[in-house]
Amino acid sequence: MPNTTPITTDRANRVLDLFDAYYKRVFCFARKSLATGAAEDIAQEVFTRLLQVKDLESKEISSSYLIKIADNLIKRRYNKKQRKNRYIDSQREEAVHDLRHFSHAEDHQWSSMEITKALETLPSHERDAVRLVVCEGLSYDEASASLGVPVSTVNNWKYRGINKLKALAENVDEVA
Repeated sequence: MPNTTPITTDRANRVLDLFDAYYKRVFCFARKSLATGAAEDIAQEVFTRLLQVKDLESKEISSSYLIKIADNLIKRRYNKKQRKNRYIDSQREEAVHDLRHFSHAEDHQWSSMEITKALETLPSHERDAVRLVVCEGLSYDEASASLGVPVSTVNNWKYRGINKLKALAENVDEVA
């Protein structure tokens, strides 16, 4: 349940004063671990969260208190990224395994031309996701940046494309 501490003018002015006094210290701390843009995001998040601190008006806020908030945010961000990367790696390994399984099928050996034709049956966004992640080995983050869409969208497109290729391979193997 979100904190419903009302943001009064006094509270906002107190946070603004703390921002003026300590932003640079908090930013420099975050910059030791993160790129400039990410450090700015963390520093701003610290002061945004400060708006929700219970009884802020009666507390003595020091730079070390704010730096601890930043440290916790950095750790949380790192752990979230690690979980996402583990998931993405497991999905990539599964896709590569599936493609190898079909490419080594004894019933039908796929030529480069047949693979190209099979990829051409996919919608362009799915084909691009499969090509970038599976064929070229880009990370989901890299493919996401390349395609200009969120990582989750790249993952969905790749998943759908792989499933369509599997179905196509099964149909070809049954006919052959």
